[in-house]
Amino acid sequence: LGGVAGERSFARASRAPLAAWTTSTASASSDWPLGFGARPGSSRGKSTRAGALNGGGAAFNDKPKSLEVAEDAGVGSDADRARPNVLVRMALSLGGFYSTESTNQRAADRLYAAITAQCDGEAFARVFEIERSFRGEHSALVLHVWLVLRRLREEGESGKALAQTLYDTFQDDVEHRVHAEGVRVRVNKWLNELEQGFYGSALAYDNALTGGQGDLAKVLHRNVFHGTDDASNARAQRLERYVRLTLGCLAATDGKAVREGRVRFSGVE
Repeated sequence: LGGVAGERSFARASRAPLAAWTTSTASASSDWPLGFGARPGSSRGKSTRAGALNGGGAAFNDKPKSLEVAEDAGVGSDADRARPNVLVRMALSLGGFYSTESTNQRAADRLYAAITAQCDGEAFARVFEIERSFRGEHSALVLHVWLVLRRLREEGESGKALAQTLYDTFQDDVEHRVHAEGVRVRVNKWLNELEQGFYGSALAYDNALTGGQGDLAKVLHRNVFHGTDDASNARAQRLERYVRLTLGCLAATDGKAVREGRVRFSGVE
């Protein structure tokens, strides 16, 4: 393989498999390199009117509902789209378009597009007062990738394969984001620490779901808001309600839609 595809394949082959999630003892936090701090004009750890807990945002106490996107909404399965003619289908088949690997990659791309649409949107950062920095945005991505990976656990072997592809897609994007931040020194070191941080966060979220009342909010306070101040406790409690609602919504989403990447997260305003 050459070019971008070859580089991606090499990078993916060098990573630990997603199964490491269940055995990781890595810390969920790490020291962040220069350039990863709050961006100019951002408000580190400060409340904003739009993000106030008593503001106009959703309370996240609604009944869970499916996040499935209809097949005719532009993100349907490849099999159910307008079928090309026989010759085109043969060419696509010979080129591996219908292979399990290619199908999983397209589904993973759709799932990750839904994740980034939620995390990179202004509404999510505003409502939950997420720090506008690499650290804050990465923490939001980690949380949502974990949400989807946890749902894919319920899809058996097909879900396991798709989960690995989604995780690799996420890590590919993290690498691009690190370079976009201008980091040029010890890049592999930071990427490794970010990957270990993901495992630590995912394991902490899993454990918090089976722990006592308030455990999840405490983990969110540490991992997403980085324990910046007392006010972040209240934000973490609000984010906990969103996380629990989203878990319920993903559970209510048809497995076929999840496996095809036909998912869109609910609005937060």
